Amino acid sequence: MALAKSQRSLKAWGKQKWRTKSGKKSSETGERYLPEKAIKALNKLLTETPDGYTKADLYNYLGYATRKQQKPNFEKAEKYYLKALKINDKHIGALEYLGELYYETDRLEEAFELLDRLGSAAGKDSEEYLELFEILNS
Repeated sequence: MALAKSQRSLKAWGKQKWRTKSGKKSSETGERYLPEKAIKALNKLLTETPDGYTKADLYNYLGYATRKQQKPNFEKAEKYYLKALKINDKHIGALEYLGELYYETDRLEEAFELLDRLGSAAGKDSEEYLELFEILNS
């Protein structure tokens, strides 16, 4: 019986070489295992600006992916968002998503501070501001 396309894809995914970013055991570092190709691609992206994406954008996306995985790592996601904001303190995505993280971790005062910063950076009529506003006021 032939495998369905999705089954073939999963089979190929499982054959990849997996490791942590540091190369150490996950149980020692708390890092997730990722396909080696993915780690190399992410590290390469951090040294360039592909398709106009900045390093702040990439750290923001890493934070989002880390926060949205099945077992979120809020501490690591926060570090990524803060790195993005260190590069660009008005990064709209990082301001919004870090505000969401603070809400999800019951740090409401910090979340509302980010809402204010987001309003200054993007405007109080922006989609990002309105989304975070709704989350914090629900």
